[in-house]
Amino acid sequence: MTIWEYDVKEIRFSEWSKTKEDLNSLGTDGWELIKFADEIDENGMIAAVFKRSVDYVDASF
Repeated sequence: MTIWEYDVKEIRFSEWSKTKEDLNSLGTDGWELIKFADEIDENGMIAAVFKRSVDYVDASF
C-alpha cells in the first residue's frame, strides 16, 4: 500500500518561467502537483496541493 504525504504550497504564478522553476524544484524533492487553487493573489502567488509517497508512517503528519 502506498502511503502519501500531502502539503499546500505557494507557487509563483506571475510568469510561466517562474512557475516552472518552482514546480521543477518541488518535483525534484518528490512532490507531485495535484491541483492549483482557483485564484491568484495580489502578489502573483497561487496555492497548490501536492503529494509525495513516504516509506514510513509518522504520527507527526
